[in-house]
Amino acid sequence: MSAGGPARAALPDPRNARVATVIGGGAVFVWSTAASFAVIGLAMPPLLFLAGAFGSAFLAFLAARIIRGRPVLRMLAVPLPVLGLMVLGFLGHNGFYIAALRFAPAAQVNLISYLWPLLMVLFLAVAGIARPTRLQVLGSLLGFGGLAWFLAPDATDGSPIGLLLALVAALCFAAYSALRSRIAGGPPDAAGAACGVAAIVALALHFAFAAPTAWTLDPTAILAMVLIGVGPMGLANVLWDHGVRYGDGRVLATLAYLTPLLSTVLLVVFGLAVLTSQVVIGGGLVLAGIILSAAGARRR
Repeated sequence: MSAGGPARAALPDPRNARVATVIGGGAVFVWSTAASFAVIGLAMPPLLFLAGAFGSAFLAFLAARIIRGRPVLRMLAVPLPVLGLMVLGFLGHNGFYIAALRFAPAAQVNLISYLWPLLMVLFLAVAGIARPTRLQVLGSLLGFGGLAWFLAPDATDGSPIGLLLALVAALCFAAYSALRSRIAGGPPDAAGAACGVAAIVALALHFAFAAPTAWTLDPTAILAMVLIGVGPMGLANVLWDHGVRYGDGRVLATLAYLTPLLSTVLLVVFGLAVLTSQVVIGGGLVLAGIILSAAGARRR
């Protein structure tokens, strides 16, 4: 043994493609917890829950900047058009998603909200930016077939309203994603600044429009609020950013489409959703459509 002690085992280089892919893939598992946290947080007023979650996400992005030794103010250097688009996309998607959970079963809302990749393909096609492949067209038809199945007459009472809200949530994120591909600018973690602004806007909307109702200070709901901000909104985006920069983007793109399946499984495991035949058939159509659309995009 040398005077300096035993040699330390070399740690894997985080920029190694395989390691980076594993790190990026971790984002998918973190994202899959969002639906469960959102259901648990229903005990809180929705806008207040959103404000706390976005605020927690902003703090997570801020902490990531400090840990990596990067200038904090650089995260806030986001052009106003980009910042406005991101805030509208984040608030619209998450706001309508939370609202949908109050009217429809969580498993159905979760799967319908993940129609956004298919809707994004349609938006890009209508705008003449990218013509869809045959697989993408077939995927879109399957996805909307799943939506039609969920809206069948034998659906749970009141669920059509919730599922339409979930569809609006998907439309918001699809529109944001399509426009974001055309409007560049801002640092890689510009989502942190957008989350900070979204938190302020959600809090202002809560005090301006939310009806004054009594609600119990539920520690579990507050914990879910913080975890959805730090995890799916914060940590997941940091992991994903690292993965797509240094890892295998094709593998990550495939893994990303597992998110609705994993999140629905977690809802059922935690007793927050019931696995009915309607969920299995409709969800299967949605997932098949998403996977076909992804395959079509990669082939092109």
